[in-house]
Amino acid sequence: MAIDRRLVLNLDWITLAATLLLAAIGVAIIASATQGTRVAGLFVKQGLLFGVALAGLLVALAVDYRRLADRAPLLYLLVVLLLLYLLFFGPRVAGTRRWFFVFGLQVQPSELAKLVAALLLAKVFAESRKASLGLADIVAPGAAIGLLAALIAVEPDLGTAFCLVPMFLAVSLLAGLRLRALGALLLALLLVGGLGWRFVLQPYQKERIYTYIDPGRDPRGTGYQKIQSQIAVGSGGLLGKGYRKGSQSQLGYLPARHTDFVFSVLAEEFGFLGVASVLALYLLIFWRALHTAAQARDRVGAYLVTALAAGLVFQVVYNVAMVAGLVPVKGLPLPLMSYGGASLLSSLLSIGLILNVRMRRFAN
Repeated sequence: MAIDRRLVLNLDWITLAATLLLAAIGVAIIASATQGTRVAGLFVKQGLLFGVALAGLLVALAVDYRRLADRAPLLYLLVVLLLLYLLFFGPRVAGTRRWFFVFGLQVQPSELAKLVAALLLAKVFAESRKASLGLADIVAPGAAIGLLAALIAVEPDLGTAFCLVPMFLAVSLLAGLRLRALGALLLALLLVGGLGWRFVLQPYQKERIYTYIDPGRDPRGTGYQKIQSQIAVGSGGLLGKGYRKGSQSQLGYLPARHTDFVFSVLAEEFGFLGVASVLALYLLIFWRALHTAAQARDRVGAYLVTALAAGLVFQVVYNVAMVAGLVPVKGLPLPLMSYGGASLLSSLLSIGLILNVRMRRFAN
């Protein structure tokens, strides 16, 4: 589907440039993190995946976001069916059921679920005409998002499941959720968290939290990632050790250094200045997203951008805090930079939808 030339004039080139630059930095860091290993060619694959994801971004630009939001219930049903299929029939990889394969390609429905959740929230809350909302007004959308989160959590993939929470809260607040209702909702979430700790979390997941509090509890096991990541981040100093010269990554001490801990490699090799530069690019994207939400032509666009931005912000903040040892370790990739086609595609589709809303803010 072709894009109207008049819409291209309203494209947010600043956000697009920052997005492409972060993805390029990610490929370079992956190349450094994997050199000399049996997966040394992954950066080439990441570059190819980036090309595919970029095509997805163009598709997200071409289709009017309002048409996608109108079909959100159907997309939601499709995602729920995919997650149920995965739960019962998906292949078990490393003890989890997160992916299935289509023509040799690895598909991760949970990443698609984040996009569908944003579209559904935008549609449901935009159709509400109330000036303020109480708990009764958010029960239905909350249950819908809760079902997605539960199906993702039992894969298990708690990191992605948690991403849905800030998306829901951000749109609810923007739609007019009363503070008293927000307080009651937070108490309910704490109760659910307590029940989840008692009945849902696996022993290894609880152990991650224990070792977050005391890494010395198991320095060669569950506490190893946190300790090595903190060493890598702290050793970078102001200017870093230089590209492909980080000891923690190059000597193999840092696990998952091309996926969840890619930011640790960045910090070690480029130091504080490199970290600050990358965080500035993320901040630029988020600031532009807020500006897009404020200028959106309708409530659907404003809520859609808010949900997508909240999900991306949560991922970036949690991942950076995780590699710094400030929060427990979870399998949550850094958007645009971590290795992985599903995460990269989801991130670029999210950016594409945000750009979509901005492009059409003056459309008839």
